[in-house]
Amino acid sequence: MHNPKAGDAEHGKKKLMAALAKAGHQAIYQSTKKSDYKKALKKPADLVLAAGGDGTVIKVASRLIDTGIPLSVLPLGTANNLARSLGFLGSHEEIITGLETGKKRAFDVGIARGPWGKRYLFEGAGAGLLADYVQSAKKEKKKKKKKRSKEISKEQEMTRHVSLLRRMLHDYLPLKWKIRIDGKDISSRYILWEAMNIRSVGPALYLAPWAATKDGHFDFVCVREDDRPILMRHLDARLAGEKSKFPLSTRRFRKLKVVWKKSTFHFDDELWPQKKQEPGSPSEIEITVKPSALVILQPPTSLSA
Repeated sequence: MHNPKAGDAEHGKKKLMAALAKAGHQAIYQSTKKSDYKKALKKPADLVLAAGGDGTVIKVASRLIDTGIPLSVLPLGTANNLARSLGFLGSHEEIITGLETGKKRAFDVGIARGPWGKRYLFEGAGAGLLADYVQSAKKEKKKKKKKRSKEISKEQEMTRHVSLLRRMLHDYLPLKWKIRIDGKDISSRYILWEAMNIRSVGPALYLAPWAATKDGHFDFVCVREDDRPILMRHLDARLAGEKSKFPLSTRRFRKLKVVWKKSTFHFDDELWPQKKQEPGSPSEIEITVKPSALVILQPPTSLSA
């Protein structure tokens, strides 16, 4: 399952299929940009390999929940938060070669219920600064495409995104949120809050360093007004190329309920509500954890998350 717009010329259909054949795999190609990709995922298979960014992985993974068909990843995106958390850390050659001797592991999935109905979560969801950052980053990406600016490296792209986030944090106003996790009221004014399944979010920010994807829980991460300088220093360290663990504590949970009042949410890397959506306000949104909903086939060189 390949996003042909991800990566560069080295990651085109012909070269990917040749690499799989060289490793002894019998592969069937399917572009995720074609409307029949959903139909293709219903066919019997020993393994599905998603080649693309986190958005492609999520697109494919959502069709494999409760099927028992293993998923592997060939990361071709910029941040690759989900791919890294799933343990796909080696080179593309190492990942493809290691598929034969990979190990299966369970992966928890979140379920978000709200005015839209139900949707799955793989990375996490949240509101406040990071949700507004996602919105701003998408706008900048559209401008970049129109201007046809020259290509930059992944590292430069990540630095650009962290700089954008830091600029937004400088005068970002905290909002009042009514939230309950596992029945406990934690309502407060937050600059940001995140319900995370994996350790990193956005431009590869490790806000939940102890998050595990097979423990039956999500991690709740938040930043209040008093925490603004702490987050600012953390972003500064990232921009300086220094290693810095996120200094604020997290809280594990199985169920989160939040009252939505017009603010922008992000669910994985998608924003809600969209322009055409006009849900009633206030609305209650519930996030629960579905343990071991997905099977991941990790290459032997991976690190467990």
